[in-house]
Parts: sequence; structure tokens; C-alpha cells
Amino acid sequence: MSAVTLPVFSYLQSLHARHKDNRTGQLASYIPELTRIDPDLFGIAFATMDGYIYEVGDSAATFTIQSVSKAIIYGLALEDHGRDEVMRKIGVEPSGEAFNSIVFDERNNRPFNPMVNAGAIAATALVKGANHAERLARILDTFRRFMGRDLDMDAAVHRSESDTGHRNRAIAFLELNSGMIQGNIDEHLDLYFRQCSLLVNTVDLAIMGATLANGGINPVTGERAISAANVRSVLSVMSTCGMYDYAGGWQFNVGLPAKSGVGGGISAVLPGHLGIGVFSPRLDAVGNSERGVKVCEDISRNFRLHLFEDRGSGQDPVRRFYRGTDVRSSRVRRQEEVKALDHDGHAIAVCELQGELSFMEAERVTRRIGGELSGFASLIVDMSRLKSVDKVGEELLLMLRDTLASTGHGFAIVSLDARLRAMGGTNSFGAIDDALEFFEDQLLERVLPATDAGPSQVELKQFSLLADWSAEDFDTLMAELQPRDFEDGESLIMAGTPARSLYFLVEGRVNVMIAVANGALRRISTIDAGNVFGELALFGQARRTADVVAVSSGRVLELTTEGITRLSEMAPRVHYGVGARRRAQPRRPVGACQSRNPGAVALRSSCSGPGRDIS
Repeated sequence: MSAVTLPVFSYLQSLHARHKDNRTGQLASYIPELTRIDPDLFGIAFATMDGYIYEVGDSAATFTIQSVSKAIIYGLALEDHGRDEVMRKIGVEPSGEAFNSIVFDERNNRPFNPMVNAGAIAATALVKGANHAERLARILDTFRRFMGRDLDMDAAVHRSESDTGHRNRAIAFLELNSGMIQGNIDEHLDLYFRQCSLLVNTVDLAIMGATLANGGINPVTGERAISAANVRSVLSVMSTCGMYDYAGGWQFNVGLPAKSGVGGGISAVLPGHLGIGVFSPRLDAVGNSERGVKVCEDISRNFRLHLFEDRGSGQDPVRRFYRGTDVRSSRVRRQEEVKALDHDGHAIAVCELQGELSFMEAERVTRRIGGELSGFASLIVDMSRLKSVDKVGEELLLMLRDTLASTGHGFAIVSLDARLRAMGGTNSFGAIDDALEFFEDQLLERVLPATDAGPSQVELKQFSLLADWSAEDFDTLMAELQPRDFEDGESLIMAGTPARSLYFLVEGRVNVMIAVANGALRRISTIDAGNVFGELALFGQARRTADVVAVSSGRVLELTTEGITRLSEMAPRVHYGVGARRRAQPRRPVGACQSRNPGAVALRSSCSGPGRDIS
């Protein structure tokens, strides 16, 4: 979808621009090689549950994953040993100390949690394998499943970490001395340094987050990375311990499971919905990306992504998506117009929404519409079934409206809520039928020659009802028809009155109106010249069930009940041709207030029940 910029992408661009000039913070210096990275690099990425990627800025720039790897290695340890065994070796409580502190949970003789260095080294020591090479291969394969691709290692960073990682060596030997870990310390540390030196980009971190959000299944590749049960454990620890000494503030302000690394990366998770990746190498005082934290705070606040936000039922927001060839307005049009709409009506699209519309639902809606963009010229967003729309949902729809306008697409909103209807600007409607008719009129102006468009005069011979009649039968009918002119606003039929005439509309336009609960009249259909109405007169002793009011000046040819009786006596073939043909017209099904059949000139309302004429 190249011709249009999706609203979420536009938002990320504006977010990136807003934070780009923030140059506070410092590069990590305790690993000398990390000071060589360009400090101004800055990328943001989203990965959705169906594998769609939004990315802006330096999202393809590579950097070392560092401590973000701890979440993945903890998941692998859980896969290898199970929750209970890992809990005996590594706790899940925040330490209250810096990530590289040499402190332990002495009461339980274990590191406080797997997100500090002591716990991460212990988690690496739990990775199974016959030897160093096999263990490294299993680690790399786990990262591959999470990211959806093979990762390379930055040899220079690995060497720098190995040469300067004396504090981590001290931690590892203290753990060995206390019985917290077993085995070859140098091998454990080398694996730890290697996993921290893997090269990733911002999109990788978003896909990692989306994999965790998706219950352990990579949404891009469809491959399972870890079990759903272990995802729960990983996300729990990320929530409480993933952001170093800012873990409490992060949960208060952002409210998402996340893990940061001193390479400048952050991977955050909205379970069941979204993975977020942010990269900016300047760090704050506790070792988190300065820009990254600010960006995530904005994302959480603007999109209401905090875990404790009320996001509704999770119902699919798109009730259905259809075209103007599938559903037509109740306007009863001339035969030429009906044929044109049958051929070109697909250019009108309707997106019918339901439930609640917040960020996640609006993202799905706008992306669905964007994917259909090349196939329609006008879009109607039917919001009449929405229970609620939050500020973010409104903003994304407004951005979509503006984008469609910039590409020459029509846009309209349907809602009974005046606030929501205002989003459509001048193209706002209280009923879907009005919106469909509006865009049908626009479409017909484009596709029909000027001589075929508009409510012009139609000769009786052009009526589809009489298309195959003989000249003799036609003349017999004409002798019984009485011309009647009318003016705009004139009532041709009134509900409750006897049905004494059948009308052939040869010029002008009329509305069919019914009384609603409050006594007001509601339009249920518009009839153009070239059609017939008032067919209850064919059945005798019937009373009208709707008003028919002119909306322009025009003319009808009236066939009275007396004329119908004379035809039945003197020209039964013509009487049968009118009556039987009228009764044989296709009926619209209940629930669809329109007809696609050019012959369906019988005026009907599905809302009044099947088989019931309303005029």
C-alpha cells in the first residue's frame, strides 16, 4: 500500500520528530566498544499480532542487544528446566540495586531476578548442551525464533566485554562459591558475553516484543519461540524488573512489560496486541535509553496502552466491509442508472464498525482500509454500531480522513452521535442509506453521459415494466392513463387513505415517508422517473401504509382503480400484464433496504416485513 500513509505510521513519524532533538544522556562507557556508536541514531518500530511492521527513523541500524537478551535467555532456561527448578536457582523480586550490583538474595541463596547481571549469568548457566558449541547453537536458535532471522555477533564488542568484564567475573565466582551455579565459569561467561554482543535492529526488538505478546509465537514467521506458559513468567519478570532502577516508575508511567539494554535498545510488550522496539544509544543515569523511555511514555499515554487501561472487549472492530455492488441505497432509480451502479458500484466502499474503538482497534481499521484503497474511490465509515470511541481512535480516523482527501478519495461518516458525525466534515450522515445515495449520485455523475444523468423525463415506453409489450397493449394502457402534474412538496399519497391509483412516474422525483415513534416522518426511499409506485391499488380495498411526497416538480401518469377495473373487463391481457408483472417483481429480503435488480420497480420496504407493499 504505497499511495497512502497509514495514520499509525504518520503518528510515529511525528513522535520521532518530536524527540529527535533530545540529546541528553551519555553513551555506555564501561564497555569501551559501545562508545564508538553514533549517538544520534534513533529508531522506532511497532509489530502487530498479524506481523505488520511500522518503522521510522534509523530502524535498520544495528546495535548490540546487551541486557535485552536477558529476557530471552530466561525464557530458554525455563524451557530447559521448568518453572519450579528455575525458581530455586533465580528469584523474581526486584533487587533495589543497580543492574551490575554484587548483591544476592542471601535468605534463599540465589540472585534476586534474571534481569540483573547476577540472575542473567545464572540463567545462562542453566542453558543445556553437551558442550560450549552446542549450548551456543541453542542460544542462537532461540534468538532466531524470537526475531525471525539469524543474528550476527559483534566480535569487537564481545572482545571488549570479555577483556573488561571483571565485575561480571566476580559475580560469577561468588555464585559458584555459594552453590548458586555449577560448571565451567569461563564457558558460562563467554556465552553470556556472546549473547549480549548479538547485533539487532529496532524492528528485531519490536518482533521480539510481538512474539511475547503473541503467546510465544513469532507473528511474522509463525514459529513458536517458547511455550505460552513460560511467556507468562518472562513477562511477569519484565514487568517488575526489566527497566533497571526505573522499573517502578516505568510501570507507573508506561505500564508495559519491557526490557532495556545499555546498547540503547528497549523491547516492550502489550500482551495480545503489540510489540514495540525503540533504539537510541544515549542512556540516562540508571542505564536506560533516554529517548527510548520518553518515547514509550508518550506512546503509552497517547495510545492508552498501559496494562491497566480499560481497552474494552477486544471484539473485532470491523463488523463487515462491503462495496456498493453488494448493498445499494433504497433510492429507486432509472434503468440506466441501475445498470451503471451494477457495473461501477464497487467504487463505493463501506466499513461498518462495532464495539469499542481505541488505538489497537483503530490501527486494525485504518490498516484494513489502507489495504483496500486501490479498489475504491469513496469510503463510508459506518460508526452507528460503535459503543464508544476514545480520543486516540478519533485522531487516527481524522488522520485517515485527511490522508484520503489528499489522494482524491471521498470520505463520509455515518453516526447518530453528532460529535462522531462531525469527523466527516461536510460529508456526515445520520443513516447509511443517505451516505450511499450521496456517493451513488457522485458516481453516476462521473460514469454516465450528461444526457443520461439526473431526474429527466422518461417516456412510458422506456419503463422496464412495459419493455416487451406489443404496440396494441401499450396503446390500450395509454388510453386509461391520466396525466397529473405536481409541484415540489406536494403529497401524492397519504398514509391511511384508500389505495385508488397506480402511478407511472415519468418526470421528477418523489420520497416515500413513514411515521416513526415520535410522530415525525422518515424517508425510507426515493423514486426516480422511470419507475412505478402505488401498487396497492391493484389489490382493491387496501389502505396506504406510507406517504409519497414530491421532492421536485414533475409528472405522473395515473391509473385509477376504475381504469384497472375497465382493463380487467375489456382488456384482460393488459390487466394481467400490469397486475401479474407488478406482483412478480423481485422482493427485497428483510434486512436489506435496497435492490440491485433493474426490474425491481415495485416499491417495497424490507423494514415493514416480507411481501408487504407500503404505498
